[in-house]
Amino acid sequence: MDVIWTATEPDSRRLLTAERRTSAADYIARIEALRATGEGYTEMRRAGQQYPVLTLSFKDGYSVIHQFANADTVLLLAGDGMVGSHETVLVPVDADWAEFSGDYVLSAEHAWMVVKEFLRHGAVEDLGVWREL
Repeated sequence: MDVIWTATEPDSRRLLTAERRTSAADYIARIEALRATGEGYTEMRRAGQQYPVLTLSFKDGYSVIHQFANADTVLLLAGDGMVGSHETVLVPVDADWAEFSGDYVLSAEHAWMVVKEFLRHGAVEDLGVWREL
């Protein structure tokens, strides 16, 4: 299965301007290299589908996942309790930074497992609780 994706570059930490189409295995290897730097951002979808698009933002062991369900609907995956709801975490989003409450923060490892599960099955319904923005 192929995926369409963009991500920050591990060396420059700049977001790629053009999407790439690769195998899921190549995408996983690329994001593993980015994860080794400790921070990054990626957007991905299964080839042949416009939606859903998942984004993964991570820094220092914390992560946030967005789902673009369609052109008008954006959701956040509920956090896993790694950070209290009254606390906030700053992660890269697109080419900028954004702050999220603990309600939406997952461990980076848990979030990466969620993305890989989406790659395997293409369904978002079983990945966790989604909250619309």
